[in-house]
Amino acid sequence: MPAANLSYVSIEREDQSFLYDIHYKSDINFLDLFGKGESEGVASAILECALGDDQDISVERFRQLSAYGVIEADQVKTDGQSYRYVTSAFFKRTIKNGTGDDDLSIKEINSILLNKSSIPCKAVLTAYGYKPYYSNVMNVPVADLLREVNKP
Repeated sequence: MPAANLSYVSIEREDQSFLYDIHYKSDINFLDLFGKGESEGVASAILECALGDDQDISVERFRQLSAYGVIEADQVKTDGQSYRYVTSAFFKRTIKNGTGDDDLSIKEINSILLNKSSIPCKAVLTAYGYKPYYSNVMNVPVADLLREVNKP
């Protein structure tokens, strides 16, 4: 299966929460990766974004600073040439060698993203009996992200 090409669409903060809905498109329906129906046979489907300097997005690694969440089909109709997805992402700091995490504050997110123009994200799917599946990198514009982070 070729790696999906993801295209950023938008980001919005959920009302009064620390969740950020990242909307994006793909040229491959990776939630039906195994041809068994949407999400059938998939153990996990996560969008993961690297916030810090460690930008190696793989199952085997714990990034200290990341944004991640479950991939879901977006309710917006597809255009026939791409599939639309949404992920409600948390911004976290991994602690204790990956055994725990803390939410990042608005001040911390602003500081971490201060000199960045975009953050890299990948769709990561796992299934029993298969190697992890990774999409190609999608870059999320930091300007859009910070607009939502700093909303009153």
